[in-house]
Amino acid sequence: MTSSEQQTPAESSLNAQLATAMPNRSRRVIGSALVIAAFLLFSLTGLLGYRVVTNFSGVQPEASDNVMWSLSQVEVDASDFNNAVKEALLNPDIDFNRLRLRFDIYYSRVNTLRSSAHYRKVDAIPAFTASLNRTWDVLQGTIPLIDGPDRALAAALPELDSQGDELREHARILSISGLKYFVQSADDNRAAISRMLLQLAGLAVLLFATLTALAVYVLTIYRKSRMRGVALEQANKRMQTILTTSLDGVIVTDMNGRVLEFNKAAERTFGYKFSEVLGRPIIEMVSPDDALQHHLSHAERIQNRETGTIEGKGRVTLQAKRANGEIFPIELSIQRADDGQQELFIAFLHDISKRVAAENELLETRDRALAGERAKAEFLTVMSHEIRTPLNGLLGNLTLLHDTPLSDDQTRYVRNMDISGRVLMRHVDSVLDIARFQSGALEFDIACTDLGLLLTELINSQIGQAEQQGTQLCWNWVGTRMEWGRTDRAALEQVLLNLLGNAIKFTPQGSVDVEIERLPETEDNKPVIELRVIDTGIGISPDDLDHVFDDFVTSDTSFGRATGGTGLGLGITRRIVEGLGGTIGVESTPGEGSTFWVRLPMEQGRAPGTTPTADAHRPIADKLTVLLVEDNDINREVATALLRKDGHTVVSAHDGQTGVESAANARFDLILMDIAMPGMDGLQATRAIRCGDGASRNVPIIALSANILPQERERFLAAGMNGFLPKPLNIDEMRDALFNLPASPQRTDTQIINTAQLSANRAGMGEEVFQTLVERFRSEVEALITEVSSLTGDSLDTIGARLHTVAGSAAIFGASRLRHTLLAAENSAKAQDRTETRRLLDELPVIWNDTRDKLTSLALAA
Repeated sequence: MTSSEQQTPAESSLNAQLATAMPNRSRRVIGSALVIAAFLLFSLTGLLGYRVVTNFSGVQPEASDNVMWSLSQVEVDASDFNNAVKEALLNPDIDFNRLRLRFDIYYSRVNTLRSSAHYRKVDAIPAFTASLNRTWDVLQGTIPLIDGPDRALAAALPELDSQGDELREHARILSISGLKYFVQSADDNRAAISRMLLQLAGLAVLLFATLTALAVYVLTIYRKSRMRGVALEQANKRMQTILTTSLDGVIVTDMNGRVLEFNKAAERTFGYKFSEVLGRPIIEMVSPDDALQHHLSHAERIQNRETGTIEGKGRVTLQAKRANGEIFPIELSIQRADDGQQELFIAFLHDISKRVAAENELLETRDRALAGERAKAEFLTVMSHEIRTPLNGLLGNLTLLHDTPLSDDQTRYVRNMDISGRVLMRHVDSVLDIARFQSGALEFDIACTDLGLLLTELINSQIGQAEQQGTQLCWNWVGTRMEWGRTDRAALEQVLLNLLGNAIKFTPQGSVDVEIERLPETEDNKPVIELRVIDTGIGISPDDLDHVFDDFVTSDTSFGRATGGTGLGLGITRRIVEGLGGTIGVESTPGEGSTFWVRLPMEQGRAPGTTPTADAHRPIADKLTVLLVEDNDINREVATALLRKDGHTVVSAHDGQTGVESAANARFDLILMDIAMPGMDGLQATRAIRCGDGASRNVPIIALSANILPQERERFLAAGMNGFLPKPLNIDEMRDALFNLPASPQRTDTQIINTAQLSANRAGMGEEVFQTLVERFRSEVEALITEVSSLTGDSLDTIGARLHTVAGSAAIFGASRLRHTLLAAENSAKAQDRTETRRLLDELPVIWNDTRDKLTSLALAA
């Protein structure tokens, strides 16, 4: 559980309120922008104000100095001086003081124009500067005359008079150019001031607008702050209400573990009042005595933010202590928080005493159920062994008796006893099938199946039983045929056999029809085949229809007395159908009959390219020396007779210990080991043989047992056994097991090529396919010999599969000696016997040379 999953309703409510009250990101951006804009506008306004003040301060001195009046007055002063000169020329007795006064005024005015800072700007006008310089030069040259005696001044009056026009002209230029400049300058200043005033007014408007917007924004923030305050207040009230009514205990502490909050659920859980724990260290109050130091140490690690603590890791289970000292289990989660002033720890917890008690009760119930399952398995094991052991003797002796000279009546009696025994065996198998299905060990071998042939054989096999009931049997296709389908033939055969058996059993003097139809729909892109078993029997009551496929269910007691049966057939049938991916159902009318239907998704199959000619008999293994370990005298006698019938040599042992001693003293080709024996059982004996260093420690061991449960077979293999044969022994199953076992190659009577086997397979393959496969077999064996020429340390675990594959090919071509050598090498490799494996592999080249020559000569023969 993540930390986010630990939020209580109070936390969720508070977070929702805070999220609503807080301004969003866009509002924060707008506010920041308004503040920045106001700051910039204030700065620009100040700068423009400073410039306006500066410009006005520059205008004031110019006005006070009366610059423009001085420029216009210089021309008057020049004219007054010239008039004084002319007056002096006309009146020789005139007082020259007036002339000198006019000169001084004129001289002072020109000097002001040259020296005042206000006229420096006019120097940029060439005409003004030239006239000013010329005027100044003339005045400077006149000073000696003005300051000299009257007689010298009077003599110079004509010269001064001749300069008068020039001075007046220069004075006029000075006045006009200067006035023009200052007028233009004044206009420019006024225009600049006007622009600045306009800019200042614009900035003032913008500043006003910005301040207005800022005021609106501040007002909005104020309103939202009030709303947030109200929301927080409401959230706090709701949180207080939630904490008070919460079923989970909530404890808030400071960083030192001292209690700040302690809700009602916590009070109920621990038996303390809030006033009793406020400000006290909570760990010391609620930790069991034996765990207090550990909890304090862990709390210190949490405070130091160390890794590996329970903080933020979801709920954990631990023991706590109530106020009365009672120890009880709780679920606890711890989170760190910050209230703006200090860091806090928040603990959420609840009492799980009832849940733990319920879990313990559930575990006890499970243990009892498992014990019941084990008891059932043990019961099935015992029943299987106890029933199959006498059946083994009965059916085995019937098999042997059947091969002796018998009269017709005796033959009929033997056949009837054999049928009755196998019916009893089928009932036992039905019970044990339940355990196999429940263990999940149901496996299917999907292959191309001739559906028509299957039904024909089934009907033929049931005709005898039907005739005894006076029942007619037939089957037919409905609609378009699909002759070949991919399914498990044996499983489908068992389904139909159960349905046919029931139909015949409950349909005396009637008829049973089997219909097969390819339906128009598909399932997982596979055609759906429906098989219907239709009878005209007694039917099934509506109350029984829903339970007809349950285990141990028959119709009513009268049916049970009339027909017998365990009531398992339809339950097993249902399991097989469902295992094949199909469905099964029934429709019935009491007194009129029933229709059982099976729908199976089935891929379209195809007939094999060639049909092999089957041999009349199963292949019989080469003559073997067999150690038979069996404690039951009858079973030992039956198994010995069956083995000797096929020419095998049998050495028997009556218990496990004797079997171990026999295996240690002599090497056998095969050991048949009973499982249930007094003293040392078959599994113990097998382990003793495998772990010892006796002569037969690596030979194949096949289990003989009446217990055929899947988990028991796994135990047999784990103990070191190589195969399994169920009791009662069946001659065909035993021949198959002995023919395919990994036997020792030491027997001198093993033939190089089993010509009968080779001929049968050759006829079935066809000559062209046969020759092609012979060449492939040669390449396969030679590649194997090259591969195993050097056996490295890690090869024993992988070489067994290669040996097994080539041994299978050798069986097809009847290469008996090569096959037995390969299987023996495979067996020793699985037993990790490097020495024996190496010895057997070293024999392969020689055996292959003989086999190849013999096989080549037989392959070339017509």
